[in-house]
Amino acid sequence: MEVHVVSKQDISQHASFSLPASATLGELGPSSVRIRPQIVSLGANNLSYAMLGTALKWWDLYPVQENYPAPYNDNSKWGIAPAWGFSTVVESTIPEIAPETLLYGIWPTTAVLTDMQLEKTTPQGHWIETSPHRQTLMSLYNHYVESPRSNPVCSLSSLSNYPSAVSPEEALSQLAWSSVFRTLWTCGYYLSEHVFQVHPDIKTPVHPLGNQFQLPWSESDADLSSAVVVSLGGSTKTARTFAYFLERKEKTVAPLGFLQVTSASVALSEATKAANPSFPSKAIEYADIESDETVEWLRQLNPSKIIVLEIGVRGDGLDRLLDSIKQNTALQFANVVIIKIGSPTKALSAEELIAAGQEIEQLGKVRCNTSGMQDTAIEAMGAETFFNSMDVKWEKLYHDRKLWAPDLKIRWSHGISGSDGIESGWTKICHGEVLANEASVYQLQETPPYA
Repeated sequence: MEVHVVSKQDISQHASFSLPASATLGELGPSSVRIRPQIVSLGANNLSYAMLGTALKWWDLYPVQENYPAPYNDNSKWGIAPAWGFSTVVESTIPEIAPETLLYGIWPTTAVLTDMQLEKTTPQGHWIETSPHRQTLMSLYNHYVESPRSNPVCSLSSLSNYPSAVSPEEALSQLAWSSVFRTLWTCGYYLSEHVFQVHPDIKTPVHPLGNQFQLPWSESDADLSSAVVVSLGGSTKTARTFAYFLERKEKTVAPLGFLQVTSASVALSEATKAANPSFPSKAIEYADIESDETVEWLRQLNPSKIIVLEIGVRGDGLDRLLDSIKQNTALQFANVVIIKIGSPTKALSAEELIAAGQEIEQLGKVRCNTSGMQDTAIEAMGAETFFNSMDVKWEKLYHDRKLWAPDLKIRWSHGISGSDGIESGWTKICHGEVLANEASVYQLQETPPYA
């Protein structure tokens, strides 16, 4: 039974250890389940959860326990980085949740049993974690969903559309893609369909942080008709799914053009060809940001607004882009709106985090929060309508995965420690060593959860 822990002071410092088989959790409390993490994904988003873990309470998801060996039982210094994926229920005091139920949500990067306190919500099969130590978390991170074993990617409301069973290989593929994308895709979707468009079920534009904060975001802010959209970090998971929806917009709500800056321009160009957008769309490498060809492409579109999505951008890409815009007489008067999404693709020191925060304020970047956008949509549409609609969209996105991510490969790894485990994977993402066409998925138990 292994555990992976991360230093709260320096997330590049981390360790794994084993708990003795004699370590037990005691009697399971009321309205609770005891789960065993099965499959999780690991990527740049996990760095965000760690780097901002204290400020945004992500360390509170799964605190280190007193029975961990010293020094890793010190909750002020060590934490467990959470990751999206699937767990199996091994024991339950909730009548509606039987043992062997498969749950999707955010889990500890451990292979040990963990207790959770759940309360049913709408629609059927959805649950909210209600443990006192988690109540300061954003709602997205306390939300768990039962997943059918026969087809984990499908919605609870449309099981009849699928065969009663799938092959083990297909089941693993569904689990892997769901672990990687089932939450991350929603940010790209909300940005395209709620923030930069008035969703018909919501009636008003949604601020990238969600409308609960009552920050200004008008129909003019949402209007793309005179804008070029630039995606910095175009091969990231959020950026790929944003591009999928943006490039399929009807011409009446489409931008003047779409520029993706990426380290995988060939694959993204292939995805654009499959989408066949109604507007010019171009993918370039980071080295081409300041090229005459790129600047001329932007100039010819004559935008009055340039919307920059800063999504896990590498190096000084944003500075170079802004300099190119300022130095071109035809572009320098365009209104530049920068949407800050997630964190950089490698671990930052405390000093670098402070500098990044100062840059957000200095450049007037608009912060983005998936949970806030989702809360706004649920409030407007009602939970059942919202989640049923999102299930259908996720099924379609999964079905089309070779169109919007033609180069993406699932990299399977196993366990917690060692060169093939979570411990090694954490080192890679801290150093920015994960390839643009790679998604890392970890099977934490020997027995697959569909067996």
